[in-house]
Amino acid sequence: MSRTFLYSRVSTQDQDTMNQQLAARQAGYDVEPRRVHAETISGTVPAMERPVFRKLFEKLEAGDTLVVAKLDRLGRNAADVDSTVTNLRAAGVRVVVLDLPVQEVTSAAGDLVRRMFAAFAQFERDLIVERTHAGLERARASGRIGGRPERFTLEEKRAIKARLDAGATARGLAKEYGTTHVTIMKAAKEASAE
Repeated sequence: MSRTFLYSRVSTQDQDTMNQQLAARQAGYDVEPRRVHAETISGTVPAMERPVFRKLFEKLEAGDTLVVAKLDRLGRNAADVDSTVTNLRAAGVRVVVLDLPVQEVTSAAGDLVRRMFAAFAQFERDLIVERTHAGLERARASGRIGGRPERFTLEEKRAIKARLDAGATARGLAKEYGTTHVTIMKAAKEASAE
């Protein structure tokens, strides 16, 4: 007797998998709650290294169906998606991806569609990384340094150091400047290094 499982994944704690579960129900897959496997982990982590997915993979048997809402729930790069689907196909598991035109990706037509969409997803991810690096390079070339802006100017750091040297407490100055005593101590140390 074949069983149907749902794998849903989100990347951060402030997200949830309810929309993915709803999409499966709307597509006609009424998966028993004990067969719904949800995980909060980055899609850049290979599928077989994700704890929940790995346990699910070990439960699956030939003839079972694995449903995912979107291809990127399986992985964020083409090689990982390909490897994961190949492993599932070898185990005799049917894989259904709800947002693809041919949903069963373990069939011949589905395999072609999956590979195309995975390649496009990989291409888009690579473009994002390229654009990010190009933007950082442009910022550096124009003299802009990434990270948080300095909390204090050099003059303020020198004033803080002078007041500490004169007997003021870091905690007292922290209250006055609306910051933490650690930030005050860091400012004084940076003033000393100038």
